[in-house]
Amino acid sequence: MAHELRERAHEVVRQEMAEAALEMMIERGYEALTVDELARGVGVSRATFFRYLGSKDEAIISALIGPVDQFSRTLRASPIALSGSLWSRLRIAFEPALLLAEADPQRQRQRMTLIQSLPAVGARLRRERAPQIDALAEALTDSGVDRFGAAVVAAAGVAALDRCWVVWMHDEDESLRAVLDRAVAELERASLRHP
Repeated sequence: MAHELRERAHEVVRQEMAEAALEMMIERGYEALTVDELARGVGVSRATFFRYLGSKDEAIISALIGPVDQFSRTLRASPIALSGSLWSRLRIAFEPALLLAEADPQRQRQRMTLIQSLPAVGARLRRERAPQIDALAEALTDSGVDRFGAAVVAAAGVAALDRCWVVWMHDEDESLRAVLDRAVAELERASLRHP
């Protein structure tokens, strides 16, 4: 129990540091900041920064991904997680991303602009999503979906969400919620098509 508590506390501190570092990079520029400046800016020593976050890139990725279990937790907490299509279940799971975009659209677009300007970080971000996808697949499996189907749908759903972020970033007249709803509807239609 104590170990779990320490792990959760570590993750909370890590997430807060990542968020603060990302905000500094948005304000001052990725290239303009050293790790030492980021550490000072978030109020920790260089050694502490490296204990929680290994690099500037890791700070960005941690802030953008958020808690690994956020989507799976949301899916498990939903009263309709056991009904509906797999795509509609995923739509429920992605609610934390929608709330984030709705809370401060301008800031989220700035975050997306930063990640788009750093292709190597964007590629790493997609790779680092694997634990999040695995947790989501496990939640789908727990709701009755076969293991392979859950893994495929979770990976496809997260890829669709990432694409929705990019589309939304370039269209200030549309909400991320509307873009994601369109994507889910398209996935639903594609699932029903027969050769």
